Amino acid sequence: MTVRDTIYRESYFKGTPFFHEEIPAGRLGVAGDPVPYSLVNDSLVTMALMLCIIVSMITMAQSWRLIRFQTKNLFRMPRENSAEMRETANEMQYQTYFCLQGVILLGILAYSVTAHYTNSDYTLGHYATLGIFCAIFAAYYTVRELLMLIVHGVFFEKRQRHLDNISRLYLMAVQGALLLPLTLLHIYFQLSAETTLKLLAVTLAATLALRFYKSYNIFFRKKNAILQFFLYLCTLEAVPLALLTGIIFVVAIYLTQNI
Repeated sequence: MTVRDTIYRESYFKGTPFFHEEIPAGRLGVAGDPVPYSLVNDSLVTMALMLCIIVSMITMAQSWRLIRFQTKNLFRMPRENSAEMRETANEMQYQTYFCLQGVILLGILAYSVTAHYTNSDYTLGHYATLGIFCAIFAAYYTVRELLMLIVHGVFFEKRQRHLDNISRLYLMAVQGALLLPLTLLHIYFQLSAETTLKLLAVTLAATLALRFYKSYNIFFRKKNAILQFFLYLCTLEAVPLALLTGIIFVVAIYLTQNI
């Protein structure tokens, strides 16, 4: 019995036959419904996103040299004998950070958007479900990089592989940086799931288009091999991306119905 309940009961019943101290006091007021879980109310997700904002600002401030150089080279190929800019170890770490940030943000967006379209709560724990979605994207990028490593090592030259690795890492880092404001708008400014999905598709399509353009310039432009380029895109880009989309929605439906 709390002090407030004791004072309440004593003020009305003490000194009368109706006062029974051994009976637990009842609740004052009406019990409310529990607040449903939401990412906007999750302190751990909020702390993680705040950390992403701080680290992203520091990282971008420290890597302007790389950003200028890579952006300038997105639409042109360096000459055969031209001196190439070598990334420093810190700049490689910055790009790797943005790639990891992109994986985490894609997992958060997938969790929120699929929960909206399935119209159901996940029966597994919230953090476990977020971890599953992040693991799916991490596995997708890992498998894709392994496939590219095998295919590139068989069919392409060392310099071509080096140029492609640099451009691919940079575009993945750009994608991770662009996903941060989209995630913040969706979670904290109530951007609808439909609009979020459209903006996400635009972001991924823009980075993929640049990726395709760079791949064609690096591997297939001199040979004018359109058919080989088409097969390359289907094998290493289009088919894995379609499988990823299907796997995400299958897992979302499974987590809401069968656990």
